[in-house]
Amino acid sequence: MKRLFAAFIGLILLTPLTFTHESIKVEQKEAPQIVEHGESILIEQQKSYNFTILDEQIGALVYTRCNGIEKKIPLLKALFNPIDVDDNESTGEDGKDIKINAYPFPYVQQVNGKWILAVSLVFKIIRLGEEIKDSDFETYVQLDFQGQIFRAGLGSEQGKELPKEARIVFTVVPYLMYDKEPEYYLNLEPVFEGNASKVAIFGEYIGKSHQYMQIDFDPAVTTMIKFSPSMKVGHAGISIQRYSSQETTLKMIYEGKFNANLTIEKIPISMSFNLSVSEGHFEYEASDEFNISMIIEGKHQACARINYLPRHVAIDGGMEGYLNVFTNNRKTELIMADKPSNPNSFIKVSNLTGNITFKWSVGLDGYIGVDGGKNAFIELNALKGMFDLKATKKASNFSFSWNLALNGSIAINTNWEWLAEYSMNFTLQNFGIYIKANFLRAENYSVEWNTSPPLFNTYGNIDFIGDIDFSIMINGVWYPLF
Repeated sequence: MKRLFAAFIGLILLTPLTFTHESIKVEQKEAPQIVEHGESILIEQQKSYNFTILDEQIGALVYTRCNGIEKKIPLLKALFNPIDVDDNESTGEDGKDIKINAYPFPYVQQVNGKWILAVSLVFKIIRLGEEIKDSDFETYVQLDFQGQIFRAGLGSEQGKELPKEARIVFTVVPYLMYDKEPEYYLNLEPVFEGNASKVAIFGEYIGKSHQYMQIDFDPAVTTMIKFSPSMKVGHAGISIQRYSSQETTLKMIYEGKFNANLTIEKIPISMSFNLSVSEGHFEYEASDEFNISMIIEGKHQACARINYLPRHVAIDGGMEGYLNVFTNNRKTELIMADKPSNPNSFIKVSNLTGNITFKWSVGLDGYIGVDGGKNAFIELNALKGMFDLKATKKASNFSFSWNLALNGSIAINTNWEWLAEYSMNFTLQNFGIYIKANFLRAENYSVEWNTSPPLFNTYGNIDFIGDIDFSIMINGVWYPLF
């Protein structure tokens, strides 16, 4: 506050620097003292459990792997005989380490006045001894039902406690005879002897389509996840219900109509949202805000992190992009990057409230446009740091466009409202822009130039408080405007 007060006192005492149409002959000077581009960005990603799922297996079976020892057992035999998973007769009960129960459960229920068929695969695992409790262990059951394959399984990393008991229910609602996409439910009910530990589960359906869902819990608590792919490509509805007072972080992996990895930290008791994921695009929409964090992983390492989930986020990334966020809480912060650590390109937006729309195009001919989101902090870094923009947005909206060429132009407009701590640093192919100001405002301000001799024509109004550095590089030569 002291800094802002001093700045505005300076505004009163100093004569504003306001520029109208004029021609300026600018001499070449030393290059401006340009600050380093970007910052250290790191989006931490939760490691996924890597299940071993056998290819082209037919029939009903149980698969186990314990510390590298693999077994494939006919389901009927496994139902009546406990399984020795580690080839050690001194472990478990009489050398048997687990027993399982598994069965299909088709049923019909009435939903919104319509009779709906559903098929569940129920898989229960009971650990019989202590010896494999902290082993690298996984198991899954496979069933053929009416020509369709259902799989459900559980995995636990080395050093993480395998539950004493665990019940997994994977349900498919095919909506036969209805114009609606199938829905998938994955439910976990773990029982631990000590503290809950990290566990992964999966459900897989192979029939008219191929759908794979995996949930990594840290720690595992009783939870149900509903996944509803829609007819719209790359779009799904997701509901999560936690039946435990203990908080957990979960990572969801979906492979089907589209592929998506989603990590939600400290999931609430209940939440529902719509998700749309495709190459270069991400959209999240919910009816409420949640004081939790979400990490989204896409193809080619692209990822995003959202702290304090807003009601709506839409992002189209790349050199030409779009961002829209709607939130009522300034805690919301968004980072999107082309890779989790030390990215070549990223966008960061924080201190949000209300609705903000951010559009950009990065190149020799480009633009930046921001509407809404007063007081938001915005940073855009691209081209491996050759483009870097930072601004605290006091203005309701602002735009900045440029055409970097031998005979080129730039234009800035904030509707005569202030931007705070504004900086832009862009160099590409011997052309560049460098602007740094404590406070800056402009009204339809533009600069046009030619290079024989260097002549700059200015239009509109620009004003600033404190130090300003405003330079343009043309054909490898920097020309300071202020």
